[in-house]
Amino acid sequence: MTRVLFALLAACVLLSGTAGAAGNEVNAAALFSRPVLMRGSLGEAQVQMHVRPKAVAGEGMEGEYFVFGRSQKILVAGDIEAEEMFFEESENGTDVSGQWEGKREGEAIRGSWLSADGSISKPFLLTVVHPEAVSARPQQPSRKQPGNRVQQPRQ
Repeated sequence: MTRVLFALLAACVLLSGTAGAAGNEVNAAALFSRPVLMRGSLGEAQVQMHVRPKAVAGEGMEGEYFVFGRSQKILVAGDIEAEEMFFEESENGTDVSGQWEGKREGEAIRGSWLSADGSISKPFLLTVVHPEAVSARPQQPSRKQPGNRVQQPRQ
């Protein structure tokens, strides 16, 4: 069922088409031609989204996101072309639970999230996180204290 959802989504995206300047399409193609980690906000919540190109070239993007403080990962699939982004999400892997629609602003995407029934709309802003920025974060100190080793029972 998930494959059907993603196939329908890809078909809709291909049929809808997007317009943009040739220079922006090249930049988007370069930036989103590999896995990308983005962080930002969805309404008042802080989120992290990881997207990657689908296995078949030209079939769009897929991935997942989560809201900080919650363990559930929500699947996303769609496309980012030129300055336009359109993703559908699924909380259960089968049914569409929301849509992300936005515009690229350099290495950020700003737009609106809409619930599947259209009753809830929230603004979002996602910014690309580069690997060197993640690895440059200071490491948390270990909670283990020297000399606090567990002793093995004697035999």
